[in-house]
Amino acid sequence: MASSTDFAPNNTPFQPLIADREGTNFTYDSLHSRVPHILTDIINDFYADIQEYSGPNAEETISEGKELTSALSKLKHEMVTDKKLTPMEDDGVGDIEMWNKWLQTYFPSASWYTTPFLTWETYLYRRIGNIFKRSAHWSTHDFFAKKKHSTFMASMVAVAKLCSRVDSLTEESKDGVNKATKTHVAFVDMLQASLWGNQTDLSMFPDLSNEALEEMQARISSGENDSKVVSNDTDKIWGIVSQIKDGRFDIVLDNSGFELLQDVLLAYWLVELGIAKKVVFHTKRIPWYVSDVTNEDFHWLVSIAQNPSLAKTKTKAPLSEEHVAPLKSLGTKWASFLADGTWELRDELFWTCPYGFRYLPTIGKDVWEGELTKADVVIFKGDLNYRKLVYDQQWPVSTPFVEAIGPIATDPNAPAIVALRTSKCDTISGVAPDRAEALFKERKDWMYCGQYGIIQLSPGRWSK
Repeated sequence: MASSTDFAPNNTPFQPLIADREGTNFTYDSLHSRVPHILTDIINDFYADIQEYSGPNAEETISEGKELTSALSKLKHEMVTDKKLTPMEDDGVGDIEMWNKWLQTYFPSASWYTTPFLTWETYLYRRIGNIFKRSAHWSTHDFFAKKKHSTFMASMVAVAKLCSRVDSLTEESKDGVNKATKTHVAFVDMLQASLWGNQTDLSMFPDLSNEALEEMQARISSGENDSKVVSNDTDKIWGIVSQIKDGRFDIVLDNSGFELLQDVLLAYWLVELGIAKKVVFHTKRIPWYVSDVTNEDFHWLVSIAQNPSLAKTKTKAPLSEEHVAPLKSLGTKWASFLADGTWELRDELFWTCPYGFRYLPTIGKDVWEGELTKADVVIFKGDLNYRKLVYDQQWPVSTPFVEAIGPIATDPNAPAIVALRTSKCDTISGVAPDRAEALFKERKDWMYCGQYGIIQLSPGRWSK
């Protein structure tokens, strides 16, 4: 094993997460069952899209779509039969040379079952994107869009109620009476909501029902989940945020739909309170991990908020005017923030490249120096971003978060880095040994069941 100073993707300080041939670990379960199920859904959903297609060049488009379906089936076969990970053909996105060089350098003869979890899983989603991007008629098709949008629209009443609640909370935070206390309490509430929004992850819960989504929303709103935060730096984070006026906050987004809504509401609150003057949202350039946010997903959410009638026919309960008014109001404000530059979207290729985030100051220098170090606070959302922060390996659970993320914690220009993650993979850091021991007794799968969360901080230059 490597030391922390000579870290490499194929030579990590601790054992990487690799599928256990006996079928006893979560990595094996993901490779053997969970992810093939997702790929099957992609194939079936796309085949339905092909059958429904009636646009220009229909015959050619449908024929090519069937070829893409065959390519996806071939990819699934490679995965379940443990074939070697192969190079990809260029698709014009701009990162294939990096991907192929990375594979050749670090995993030249690796197969699916011998490759670390983070390696084969990100490779899978890049291969899926590569299949579509090289096509003539389907290169811009988001094969996840239908599922992302339908899940959100099916719970529009709950969405509207949440927006109304946050709008009221924002106005209360501006009240001069006990403003400092109200702002602190509201921030804790908003941060927790952004954290638990990460439970609505379609790559982890591909069969998430509308009823289950509404139950999750209710638990978030009620505070029922608060005791399940196993590592909580909220007070330290507020110690930094409370010093900021007209600052810059960057949010490296994870899932679209309800989680994105929570992140947008947090950004709205930060701007309205004068804490942030600019918020930069970092999205994915290509469809990624089922429900990750693309620029199109972001604009779609703002459009739905501005025009709730677009979702009326998709929801079980009709939206009343009481529900519509706060949605329209917030949607109009969000659109104005995008128009005047208060909010900006960035879809850098680094977020879908094979490297972990410890490589931001080197491989991702344009993102690190050009964007993130300009921020006061950078919030990394979700499980995958956390795994890329600490890199998928069997860290001793008590390893300090700042140690696990390496160079981006110690860079003299580093912003405060906040990780908000609902844990869905068995790698974690920064959990007290006695808490971890109690959790293992409570349920063995606590690290990857999606029921426990972490709010962690690397203070960066704020530690000075």
